[in-house]
Amino acid sequence: MRIPTLTLLAAIANTAMADLPQSISHTKGAFQLCAEERVSKLWFDIVDVGVYYPNCDSAEHIFDNQTKLLRFSYLREVEGQQFTEGADEYLHENLNSNVLDMCSEPFRAINSVYKDVSAGDYYDLFLFQDEGLKLYLNDNHLHDMTNTDCHSQYLNVWFGKETMDSQFNDLAKKIKTLAK
Repeated sequence: MRIPTLTLLAAIANTAMADLPQSISHTKGAFQLCAEERVSKLWFDIVDVGVYYPNCDSAEHIFDNQTKLLRFSYLREVEGQQFTEGADEYLHENLNSNVLDMCSEPFRAINSVYKDVSAGDYYDLFLFQDEGLKLYLNDNHLHDMTNTDCHSQYLNVWFGKETMDSQFNDLAKKIKTLAK
């Protein structure tokens, strides 16, 4: 029967990005969508990730210390414990012991606040150049990490040499091409 096959092909083909907003306002100013990527595992779309800057032309690379926003817009349920365990794992795989020692307390604190999410939920991770990180879930403030020596290092959770998915590397490359 061809109908299920056609339905399956249509579902696979329907992988357009979720409606990540083109801009996001915060008390610190407006952020413009500069690059986006869908992260999938096997046949399952997990999350759409957008990287926002106040001005896309100023983006250098994902680890620049410039003010930026990462939005993670979830397409399915994910448990908060999975966030915590994944963050811990990739920070340990990607950072040297000196950075881990210096940043262990700020990392532990931010990793402890992740919550379960469902389709339609979103995390916003703001990196403010002179203030540190601010984490929000659906516009509700969860945590401030004020250690500016550690804030860009935290991005190693997704964009380090060892990554949970190569699609994060693709997103980092998109940011780097903006700088050219």
